[in-house]
Amino acid sequence: MKIKYPNITLFVLSLVIAVILSWTGVFDSFAELGKLDYLGALIAGLLWPFTFATPLAAASFFYLGQTANIWMIVAVGSIGSLFSDIIIWKFFKGGIFTEFEKIWEDYKNHHRRPFRREHRFHLIQLFHSRPFHFITLFSGVIVLFSPLPDEIGLEMLAYYKLSPAKFVFLSLASAAFAIWVVTGAGRLALG
Repeated sequence: MKIKYPNITLFVLSLVIAVILSWTGVFDSFAELGKLDYLGALIAGLLWPFTFATPLAAASFFYLGQTANIWMIVAVGSIGSLFSDIIIWKFFKGGIFTEFEKIWEDYKNHHRRPFRREHRFHLIQLFHSRPFHFITLFSGVIVLFSPLPDEIGLEMLAYYKLSPAKFVFLSLASAAFAIWVVTGAGRLALG
């Protein structure tokens, strides 16, 4: 059986599995990750960008902030997060947007009347305008710098032709900031 849109299907399926695992309490059994010091920080960093594992990684960093050197935890966790961000970046850059464009083309071919030509032109102009690009890029960076899962922000950034050097910088800086916030909260809870 061939799936028509495998990347979108995989993305939606991962979100559904994440919700199910969160409701069933599966992540509670991974609480020991915070006791592995720097190896735990690396593993938590690898898990940090993924929707289903962000709560586990945040709890691990919170605990590690109470027991280990915060700056080492931030450095090791950020490197782990970078590796996962690269995987997500390649996934979104390589396929999911192509599938959305195919869906849009199918829709246009089957529904030719919803937009008049002048409306379609204005809509296309809006999506290709500098303010729209700036808002999308800015929103993607904000999502990356928040303790939220990185997939949404990476999806926004992957659509634009961001250079690999800028992507690595944004990934490391955003992961370091978010991990620092969570480990700092763990250190504050201790004292």
